[in-house]
Amino acid sequence: MLAPYIPLGVSSSEIKKSKEKKMFTITEKAQEVIKEMIQEDTEMETFLKFCVTSKCCNEMEYDLSLSSHKKEQDSIIEFDDFRALINPADIRLIKNTEIDFKDGGFTINNRNPLVSF
Repeated sequence: MLAPYIPLGVSSSEIKKSKEKKMFTITEKAQEVIKEMIQEDTEMETFLKFCVTSKCCNEMEYDLSLSSHKKEQDSIIEFDDFRALINPADIRLIKNTEIDFKDGGFTINNRNPLVSF
Protein backbone atom coordinates (compact mmCIF):
# COMPACT_ATOMS: atom_id res chain seq x y z
CA MET A 1 0.00 0.00 0.00
CA LEU A 2 1.39 3.38 -1.02
CA ALA A 3 1.60 6.27 1.42
CA PRO A 4 -0.65 9.21 0.49
CA TYR A 5 0.93 11.79 -1.78
CA ILE A 6 1.32 15.17 -0.06
CA PRO A 7 1.88 17.98 -2.55
CA LEU A 8 4.65 20.52 -2.06
CA GLY A 9 3.67 23.33 0.26
CA VAL A 10 1.12 21.24 2.15
CA SER A 11 1.97 20.05 5.62
CA SER A 12 0.72 16.73 6.94
CA SER A 13 -0.75 18.56 9.95
CA GLU A 14 -2.82 20.70 7.58
CA ILE A 15 -4.21 17.59 5.93
CA LYS A 16 -4.86 15.90 9.28
CA LYS A 17 -6.68 19.00 10.51
CA SER A 18 -8.92 19.07 7.44
CA LYS A 19 -9.91 15.43 8.00
CA GLU A 20 -11.30 16.20 11.43
CA LYS A 21 -14.38 17.95 10.11
CA LYS A 22 -15.79 18.21 6.64
CA MET A 23 -17.42 21.52 5.90
CA PHE A 24 -19.53 20.08 3.10
CA THR A 25 -20.61 16.65 1.95
CA ILE A 26 -20.36 14.93 -1.40
CA THR A 27 -22.75 12.06 -2.09
CA GLU A 28 -21.38 8.66 -3.01
CA LYS A 29 -22.51 9.03 -6.65
CA ALA A 30 -20.87 12.47 -6.97
CA GLN A 31 -17.66 11.12 -5.41
CA GLU A 32 -17.57 8.31 -7.99
CA VAL A 33 -17.90 10.81 -10.87
CA ILE A 34 -15.27 13.15 -9.38
CA LYS A 35 -12.88 10.22 -8.86
CA GLU A 36 -13.29 9.21 -12.53
CA MET A 37 -12.68 12.79 -13.69
CA ILE A 38 -9.53 13.06 -11.58
CA GLN A 39 -8.23 9.71 -12.86
CA GLU A 40 -8.61 10.99 -16.43
CA ASP A 41 -6.54 14.09 -15.62
CA THR A 42 -2.86 13.78 -16.49
CA GLU A 43 -1.55 16.02 -13.70
CA MET A 44 0.39 14.31 -10.90
CA GLU A 45 -1.91 15.68 -8.19
CA THR A 46 -5.36 16.96 -9.05
CA PHE A 47 -7.80 18.50 -6.58
CA LEU A 48 -11.49 19.25 -6.70
CA LYS A 49 -11.82 23.04 -6.38
CA PHE A 50 -15.08 24.20 -4.77
CA CYS A 51 -15.72 27.91 -4.33
CA VAL A 52 -18.45 30.53 -4.12
CA THR A 53 -18.29 32.84 -7.14
CA SER A 54 -21.23 35.13 -6.44
CA LYS A 55 -23.42 36.06 -3.49
CA CYS A 56 -26.55 37.91 -4.55
CA CYS A 57 -30.23 38.11 -3.66
CA ASN A 58 -29.93 35.44 -0.95
CA GLU A 59 -28.55 32.94 -3.49
CA MET A 60 -25.03 31.76 -4.21
CA GLU A 61 -23.32 30.69 -7.40
CA TYR A 62 -20.53 28.14 -7.27
CA ASP A 63 -17.55 26.95 -9.24
CA LEU A 64 -16.79 23.24 -9.14
CA SER A 65 -13.69 22.35 -11.17
CA LEU A 66 -10.48 20.37 -11.20
CA SER A 67 -7.23 22.10 -10.28
CA SER A 68 -3.63 21.01 -9.97
CA HIS A 69 -2.61 24.21 -8.21
CA LYS A 70 -3.08 24.87 -4.50
CA LYS A 71 -3.00 28.51 -3.51
CA GLU A 72 -1.31 29.34 -0.24
CA GLN A 73 -4.60 30.28 1.44
CA ASP A 74 -6.54 27.20 0.23
CA SER A 75 -7.68 24.64 2.77
CA ILE A 76 -7.58 20.94 1.90
CA ILE A 77 -10.57 18.73 2.65
CA GLU A 78 -9.81 14.99 2.54
CA PHE A 79 -12.29 12.58 0.95
CA ASP A 80 -11.76 8.84 0.45
CA ASP A 81 -10.37 9.01 -3.10
CA PHE A 82 -9.48 12.67 -3.64
CA ARG A 83 -8.82 16.01 -1.98
CA ALA A 84 -10.87 19.18 -2.31
CA LEU A 85 -9.61 22.75 -2.11
CA ILE A 86 -11.63 25.59 -0.66
CA ASN A 87 -10.85 29.21 0.05
CA PRO A 88 -11.15 29.85 3.81
CA ALA A 89 -13.27 32.93 3.01
CA ASP A 90 -15.95 30.55 1.65
CA ILE A 91 -16.06 28.22 4.66
CA ARG A 92 -19.01 29.85 6.40
CA LEU A 93 -20.90 30.01 3.09
CA ILE A 94 -20.48 26.35 2.13
CA LYS A 95 -20.81 24.79 5.57
CA ASN A 96 -23.39 21.96 5.49
CA THR A 97 -23.66 22.13 1.68
CA GLU A 98 -24.23 18.89 -0.23
CA ILE A 99 -22.82 18.18 -3.69
CA ASP A 100 -24.66 15.47 -5.63
CA PHE A 101 -24.67 14.12 -9.19
CA LYS A 102 -28.12 13.76 -10.78
CA ASP A 103 -29.40 13.63 -14.35
CA GLY A 104 -25.91 13.93 -15.83
CA GLY A 105 -24.78 16.95 -13.82
CA PHE A 106 -23.67 18.16 -10.43
CA THR A 107 -26.19 19.75 -8.08
CA ILE A 108 -25.31 21.85 -5.06
CA ASN A 109 -27.79 22.07 -2.20
CA ASN A 110 -27.01 24.78 0.34
CA ARG A 111 -29.54 25.44 3.08
CA ASN A 112 -27.57 28.32 4.59
CA PRO A 113 -29.28 31.68 4.01
CA LEU A 114 -27.15 34.67 3.09
CA VAL A 115 -29.44 37.02 4.98
CA SER A 116 -31.11 36.33 8.32
CA PHE A 117 -34.27 38.18 9.35
